[in-house]
Amino acid sequence: ITKEQYDQLQAMGKTEEEKDAEAKNDEREGDDPTSVSERIRKLANANVPRAMVKLLEGSRNSDATQEKLLEGMGRMASETSVRGIMIQQGCLTSCLQLDKGDKPNEMEKKILRHARSCVAKLLVTTNPGILTVSQRSGAVGPLLKLVKDSDALDLMHFEALMSLTNLAGFDNETKNRVVSQKGIPTLSYAMFSDHEMARQAATEAMCNMIPHPEMMEYLKKTENLRVWVAFSLDYEENFACARASLGCLAMAVPEPDFAKALIQCKNFRELIRTLMECGQLELMHRVLVLIVGLVEHGGECRESVVAAGVGPFCEGYIQNYHDEKKTMKDFSFSPAERGSLSATLSLAKEVVQLLR
Repeated sequence: ITKEQYDQLQAMGKTEEEKDAEAKNDEREGDDPTSVSERIRKLANANVPRAMVKLLEGSRNSDATQEKLLEGMGRMASETSVRGIMIQQGCLTSCLQLDKGDKPNEMEKKILRHARSCVAKLLVTTNPGILTVSQRSGAVGPLLKLVKDSDALDLMHFEALMSLTNLAGFDNETKNRVVSQKGIPTLSYAMFSDHEMARQAATEAMCNMIPHPEMMEYLKKTENLRVWVAFSLDYEENFACARASLGCLAMAVPEPDFAKALIQCKNFRELIRTLMECGQLELMHRVLVLIVGLVEHGGECRESVVAAGVGPFCEGYIQNYHDEKKTMKDFSFSPAERGSLSATLSLAKEVVQLLR
């Protein structure tokens, strides 16, 4: 996600009244984003987050005070550079420990939403390795609840999903926690969000659950596999989501039972042919990784790849683009695309060798 996209998502979290008030204040005071970031950094370095944590701990009987403190923490956490300081000074632990019982009223629900949103903001870019085991595991439940909160803003859903992506990719213990909190159905539902970037984040979070056994069982079910194949084929409308979905299939294909389920999918041949010929190097890279995995299984998996016409395509691809320097000059590829071109050519050669 680019800085511009993140700024757009931040704007989604504000009401029209807040946007108007912010514009008037900026015009009157000249308060630009750089000045705001600098002020937040000064507050963090002055131990203001620790003071807010102490105030939060002492305001258990005042919902209004808790709401404003958590709103302030959330706004501070929007500044990436201070998130580590905020975690060190207890903001994450304080938000995770906030409890309003089994049946919170509307005000308490709002407070919990602010706390969970602050957790999401703090963990979007934080290396899970610097967190304690209890912080990593303890964050999963609140984040999943925020994803399921129908009253939360799209920005909150997006940040919660990004944080879950970050945590789920760290270790098996965190994956187990996601599963135990019924995270796979929640993330699967979020893949159909109305917001494109939330869909992408949910898909990426699911990818990071591989190779957990529960995730593999979920993927092997015919109705679920059809969804992932359909997402992978929808690259013209939603490229980022298709890239994540196809990457998930490629990561899962080393598991023999999943590979067999994939080749039996109704749209398997369309998946292979369409994405090999799509001209998008990132997608071609992923589908070729998937193909190599299938061929290595041998038997019916290998036969399905042959039947899809993969061999002749790879031979033709190598013949037409084997001169990488000339190809890069002709097409004016970016540095990232150059890397993808080299990778696809290498994989195509590997496929040809395996099929001989």
